Amino acid sequence: MLHKLSLSNYALADRLELELGDGLNIFTGETGAGKSILIGAIAALLGEKAAFNPQREAETKAVIEGLFVNCTQPQINALLRQHEIDIAADHSLLVRREFHPTGRSRVFVNDTPVATTILEELADLLADLHGQHEHQSLLRPKTHLRFLDSFAGLDGLREQVARAWEEARTLRGQYQDLLNRQQEIKALAEIEVFQLQEIKQINPQPGEEEKLEAEIRLLGHAEQRAELAGRLVTLLTESEHAVQVQLRAAADALADLAAIDDGLARLLADFKAAEVTVHETAVEMQSYQARIEFDSARLEQARQRLADLQRLKRKYGGTLAEVVAHLDRLERSLSEFENFDATLAELAERRQTAERVCAELCLQLSEKRRQAGRQLERAVPEVLKELGLPAAKFVVRLEHQPQPDGFVQVEQQPVRATRDGIDVVEFDISTNPGQPPAPLAKVASGGEISRIMLALKSILAERDDIPILIFDEIDSGVSGRVAQAVGRRLQKLALSHQILCITHLPQIASTGSHHFLVEKKIRKDRTHTSVRRLDAPERVTAIASLLGGEKITATHLKSAQELLAEAGNPVSQQ
Repeated sequence: MLHKLSLSNYALADRLELELGDGLNIFTGETGAGKSILIGAIAALLGEKAAFNPQREAETKAVIEGLFVNCTQPQINALLRQHEIDIAADHSLLVRREFHPTGRSRVFVNDTPVATTILEELADLLADLHGQHEHQSLLRPKTHLRFLDSFAGLDGLREQVARAWEEARTLRGQYQDLLNRQQEIKALAEIEVFQLQEIKQINPQPGEEEKLEAEIRLLGHAEQRAELAGRLVTLLTESEHAVQVQLRAAADALADLAAIDDGLARLLADFKAAEVTVHETAVEMQSYQARIEFDSARLEQARQRLADLQRLKRKYGGTLAEVVAHLDRLERSLSEFENFDATLAELAERRQTAERVCAELCLQLSEKRRQAGRQLERAVPEVLKELGLPAAKFVVRLEHQPQPDGFVQVEQQPVRATRDGIDVVEFDISTNPGQPPAPLAKVASGGEISRIMLALKSILAERDDIPILIFDEIDSGVSGRVAQAVGRRLQKLALSHQILCITHLPQIASTGSHHFLVEKKIRKDRTHTSVRRLDAPERVTAIASLLGGEKITATHLKSAQELLAEAGNPVSQQ
C-alpha cells in the first residue's frame, strides 16, 4: 500500500505530506481546490508525464515521493533484482521523482536511479489509476488478457504455455540455425576433407623433422666427410711423419727415461694409452670412411619430405605438433558432419514434439478463455447495472493473428503463438441502447471507465494482485441510489485493496475508512493547496457540505451522520 506521499514545489503545493491508511481513502474538496493536482502527482509518481508544468519557481526543482509498504509480490522482487535495485528488509519501496528547471526528470527507487521505463514496469505492479489518465490499465488492450486470465484462474495454465512456448521457440531457432548452416557446413566439410587427406597423405610423425634435418646434413656433406676422414687416417698412421710413428718414437724415449727414474712410470702408462687411442681413432676413421653413402636420390627424397612437412606447418600450425592437433580436430569435425543428418532429424523431432505440446496447451488455454469470456460478459453488466449503467453491454473479444509458419492451427489456419498463448483479447462495451459495442477507449467516458474498472475489480477482487487502486471521477454522472451502490462496491473492494478515491458525492464519501480534505488557501498573495485528514466531527461537517454547499444546516449535519452510519462509520456530532 501507499503509506506516505509527499510533494515539494509541485504546482500549488509548496510542501505537502500525507500519511494514508489501508482500505478506502476518500478525498473531497471544493472544485479547484487541487484534487486534480493530487491525482496528477500520483500519476506522475507512477510514470505518467506531468499534465502541466509542475514547478512553482523556475529555479526550483519539484519532488514527488511515495513510500510503499508490504510490497511482497514475487514479480516486484524479481523486477528489483533484474535491475539491481536494493530490496529493503521490510519490503518497502521508496519511489522519488524529481522535475528539474531544465525540463528533465529523474527517478529513484530505494535511492537507486532508474529509467522511466523501469518505473512504468514497477508502477504496473503497484497501482491501477482510473480516470482521465494515461496510466489506467483498462485503456490498454494488452492488460485485458491479464484481467480475463485472473478472472478464470488461469495463471497456472498460462505459465505452462509460457514454458512450452519458450522450449518450442528455442528448438525451432536451433533447428532453423542448423538448417541455414547446412550448405555452409557441407562446403566446410569439403574443405576439411581435403585438408584431412593432405595431412594424412604426408602422414607426419613425431620427431621426424629433426631426423630428416640430420640425415640431409650427412648426405649433403658426404664427399667432405670422406675427404676429412681420409686425411685423418693419413695424418694418424700413413704419412712419413704420421702421428702414430712419432708417438711410438716418443714412447721408446720415455720408456728409457722411466727405466732410470721410477717416478715416470705412471706418465709412461698414460702415454702408451694415448698411443692406443690414436691407433683406435685411425681404425674408426677407416671404417667410417667406408660407410659413407653417396646417395643423391635419397638426399633429394629427404629434402622433398622435409619440404612437405614445412608446407604443412605453414598451412596448419607453426609446429608438427600443431599440425597433428589440427588433424585430430578435423577427424572429430568430420565425424560430427557424418552424423549431421541424424542430428538434424533428431532436432526436428524434438522441435515437432515441443510445438505439438505447446499447441495443445495453447488451444486448451484459448478454450478456457472463451468459456471465461462468456461468464465475464454476463457478470460485468450485472454489476454495471447496479452502478448506474443499466443498458451496458460488455463483450470479451478473442481474436487470433494469422501466421503462415505458425505451429498452432485454429480451424485449419496457422495462427501466431506467443508466451501468452494464441489469443488477442480486447474488451468492448456499449453503455447506451442501440449503440454497438466498441473498444473501451473509443466509447467510454472517464467516469464510465472508472465504474467499469470498479465492476471488473469487484469481480476479480480475490484474484487481483495489484494492491493499490486509484479512482478519479468515478462519480461522474451518478447520484442518489447509484452513488450508494458505488460506495458499497468500493467498501467491499477495499477489504482486499488499498483504494484512493476522489469524489464529490456524500454517499461515496461516507463509505471511506479515512477521509481527507483538499483545500486551497491564499497566503502572502500566493495560492497554496493543502490536504489534511479529518477527525470524526470534521468528517460530518465535510459530508454535510457536500450535501448543502456553503450553507450547512442541522438537517445537512443529521443527513451526514445518517449516511456515515449506513456506511458502517457511525459518529456523533459534538
